[in-house]
Amino acid sequence: MQTLLNFIIKHNHWFLFLLLEGIGVMLLIQFNNYHNATMFTSANKAVGDIYAAITNVSSYFGLKSENERLQQHNLELNEKIETLKTQLAQLADSTTLASLNRKEERTFHYNTATVVNNSINRVNNHITLDKGTDDGIDTGMGVFCDQGVVGIICAASSNYSIVLPLLNSKSNISCRVKRDNSFSTLKWEGSDTYHSYLVDLPRNTIFKQGDTVTTSGFSSIFPKDLPVGTIETVEDSPDGMFCSAKVKLFTNFSTLGKVYIVGNKGEAEQKKLEKSIDTK
Repeated sequence: MQTLLNFIIKHNHWFLFLLLEGIGVMLLIQFNNYHNATMFTSANKAVGDIYAAITNVSSYFGLKSENERLQQHNLELNEKIETLKTQLAQLADSTTLASLNRKEERTFHYNTATVVNNSINRVNNHITLDKGTDDGIDTGMGVFCDQGVVGIICAASSNYSIVLPLLNSKSNISCRVKRDNSFSTLKWEGSDTYHSYLVDLPRNTIFKQGDTVTTSGFSSIFPKDLPVGTIETVEDSPDGMFCSAKVKLFTNFSTLGKVYIVGNKGEAEQKKLEKSIDTK
């Protein structure tokens, strides 16, 4: 305490100067309209900047919850779209009206997941998700994102699952060219993370650059018309009987974060029936 008093006494002229300077500024602002207005404006701007900074920080920390809310909203919209598709298809044929409620049960159902591990520079890439069998995830389910198709679940544990993505040499996805409804299989050649190939396309059909490629709906994995990519070039197969198309994929696998998982409630019944025909 004595040290503080000695310091104040030693530098009393500086403290006196600052006190008189402060009184002078206050008198100048109080009795001068121009300076008063300027001070008021500057103070308001400073307070406004502080509030703006606080708002920006709060908004940043709220992005995670906002993204999760939007993802859940997208999930609900996808389920509604699939339900509407089913209803429209059934209403188109009056003979199915009586069984409308029963057939609605065989629609697709959805879940969300987050990518926790991903590879894109191998011949056989895989993606790990943070959902497993405890969350209703099982092998054979389809995976897609806001951009387009990602792949198919090939393995699942209690809390995690592995996706066989389009960027895998073992991947085979049933697709169609939307403009003329031509069906084909999408295969990856292992050299380009942005492109894949439609193989065994019919030669009697003219394909154009920019034609949209979607899921065919023929398999029990994906619903019809999920986006896959666009055709860039078309070339003949080595035997000259078919042609293949280079497809620019919609999905950017290097930036995958949130994905959707789709399952078909009628898949087991469909596969059982198809298998019974194969064994005859």
